[in-house]
Amino acid sequence: MVKAYARGDLAVALRLHERYYSLIKDLFIETNPSPIKAAAALLGQMEEELRLPMVPISAKSREILKATLRRCGVLKT
Repeated sequence: MVKAYARGDLAVALRLHERYYSLIKDLFIETNPSPIKAAAALLGQMEEELRLPMVPISAKSREILKATLRRCGVLKT
């Protein structure tokens, strides 16, 4: 999105922004970095390990994040 904007391709930048806006928003559904770590774990990129005072996101937030990852085409299963 940033590269498209920088090269002046505003239509592509806007399309990408619209596609991923809900994901960007939901990555802040709870205190960071827990949602980002949860998303990375859902994508199989890492184990979801947190050190105090960080805690895992709630089950409800996890389902919202998983649905958003699917809707954006990032999570296939």
